[in-house]
Amino acid sequence: MKKSVIGIVFKKELLDIFRDRKTVIFSILLPLLILPIISFFIGMVANNSEKKVENNLKVTIVDQGQSNFGAFLKAQKNIKLVASKDIKQDVKDGKIFAAITIPAGFDESIDKDNNQNITLTYDNSSSDAITAVSIINTYINNYSKQIVGNRLAKRNIDANILNPINVVEDTIEKKDSGVGKMIVTMILPLLLILYSITGTLASAVDLGAGEKERGTLEPLLTTKANRLSLLWGKFLAITVMGLIMSMASLAGMFITMQQKNGMFGGKGDFNLGAGTLVLIMILPILCTMVFGAFELAVSIYARSFKEAQTYLSPVTVVGMILVYATMMKDPKNIETFYFSIPITNAACLIKEFLVGIHNYAHIAITFGWMAVYIVAAILFARYMFSREDVIFRT
Repeated sequence: MKKSVIGIVFKKELLDIFRDRKTVIFSILLPLLILPIISFFIGMVANNSEKKVENNLKVTIVDQGQSNFGAFLKAQKNIKLVASKDIKQDVKDGKIFAAITIPAGFDESIDKDNNQNITLTYDNSSSDAITAVSIINTYINNYSKQIVGNRLAKRNIDANILNPINVVEDTIEKKDSGVGKMIVTMILPLLLILYSITGTLASAVDLGAGEKERGTLEPLLTTKANRLSLLWGKFLAITVMGLIMSMASLAGMFITMQQKNGMFGGKGDFNLGAGTLVLIMILPILCTMVFGAFELAVSIYARSFKEAQTYLSPVTVVGMILVYATMMKDPKNIETFYFSIPITNAACLIKEFLVGIHNYAHIAITFGWMAVYIVAAILFARYMFSREDVIFRT
């Protein structure tokens, strides 16, 4: 009888959640679509911005001696010469990306095998200017190599003497997919854990404080459903919502990884086994259970929907801080103590799974702590549901 009552409460709460269209949008469609959309626009803006700079390199060249180097730069097809009366102001305003000042007597000094300085003025707070300077530095290096080659040729010295060591890169990952994989290990754990923290919030508040405000909690208590059955039914409904949100988030990530012009450039090359995927999905579910039970307990304590949100907002902030703390951690060099920190341990373990690391000590520590958190959160929720002064606190 008890199991059937829990099932009835579970179905009732789940139906109530899904009757609200906003819940469907924010719990399923938002996690599924937000990352692919963000990735698309980031990739589009970044690619367009880079191409714009490459194809229209707005530069001012102040050549005080009509040097060969100045002529070399002006001959580059993508350099667009722009006259400037106030170089620093024009650079600051973005009218030009950079200005190159070549002193008088540049060619004569180079011909005498002397070194010569040029001045490169640019805005180091502008991404377009930094891209432009990177291209300009490539031209400068190429011209410098020509000068060095000519100097060595005069002395009948082979220019290859300057390169005694040739580096042949042998990367573990495919060369094009390494960066994409690194970004995924930074973002995917972050999103999965964040959604498990925030995904249960609306449902927990609605099924606790929301029931009080609507006056539907007391009638439920007059039915065959006792308080423990109500707790388990509501808890399972919240857990299912968190699971759906985590799966939607994971699906959104895989869609993003396949975007050719997205922020991963279609190079998120992951070959994860079914077992690894299951382990990755278990962690957000466990986090959902922890936060679902805790948030439900706090929600049932609150007098109103607004009061519950006030109590739970700091919980969300603390959770976000603990997740963001691991964002830049290299998954191959995570210290063991991280796996004893709540929330942080789940994010770190997902990072390891993504790069194929299955450290059994880390797995045991994390899942052990997760079991403790879940039991503690459920006991706390049960304690709140057992108190009449909390249930009828209005």
